[in-house]
Amino acid sequence: MPSSSIHRITLDARLRRLTVRRVVDLSATMRRVELVGPDLEGFACHGPTDHAKVFFPVEPDGAPSLPDLADGRFTDRFDPRYVCREYTVRTHTPGDDAMVLDLASHQHGPAGRWAAAAEPGRELGVYGPKTSKIPPMDRPWYLLAADEAGLPALTNWLERLAERPGQVHALVEVDGPADEVPLPTRPGVEVTWVHRGDLERGTGSPLADAIAAAGLPGEVGETGDVGWVWAGAEASTIRAVRGHMTALGMSRDAMNLTGYWRHGVANFDHKAPEA
Repeated sequence: MPSSSIHRITLDARLRRLTVRRVVDLSATMRRVELVGPDLEGFACHGPTDHAKVFFPVEPDGAPSLPDLADGRFTDRFDPRYVCREYTVRTHTPGDDAMVLDLASHQHGPAGRWAAAAEPGRELGVYGPKTSKIPPMDRPWYLLAADEAGLPALTNWLERLAERPGQVHALVEVDGPADEVPLPTRPGVEVTWVHRGDLERGTGSPLADAIAAAGLPGEVGETGDVGWVWAGAEASTIRAVRGHMTALGMSRDAMNLTGYWRHGVANFDHKAPEA
């Protein structure tokens, strides 16, 4: 009988100041940043979508300003000196005391500009993850979908499913072929790249349309929970995906869909009802 819920593990979240050890270009718009430092002691994450708050400097070559903590809560987190965004932890190697983030690089904001200019020796602040979410890993099929914001989590998913039997269909929306990154694969895993071309990111619904056209990798059970659907992308895309999955008979207990960002909204709260 497949497991039916997400298991949560509370972690020892701390505010850490970390230093870049290595930067690798994954694509024209995605860079992998390896972070190290003594503050990583005690760091842990276990789930494919575990995320942390990342504090950036205002200028790429500066040092990040970090907020004060009292009983695990920020006392001044909304101070304009702090530039904070949430990112999925790509990997963490405890024995190496390294944490890896995959960051989109662009010139549209301080986080993207920092990623574009990242080099060894620069600093970031990291808080969290506060919780690890362990999803069911024993389903006969999985449908995974993401845009650039959800791509690190989708990659984590594929790594965790690499040794498990069953059908997996992953759909990823990016601008074009130059933005595709290498993904883990195996027999039974299908990856579909969805190119938005000249369409502005966050407008239209190329990813949702591709999901609707592709259908599900397997059958839906009588209770709607045989397979598992995960998606992390722009909020309006996620709403469209949720509606399509519901129409196909998928139950809410067989889906984990999150609007990671919203077009035109800075610092969008992915826990908000509209996400």
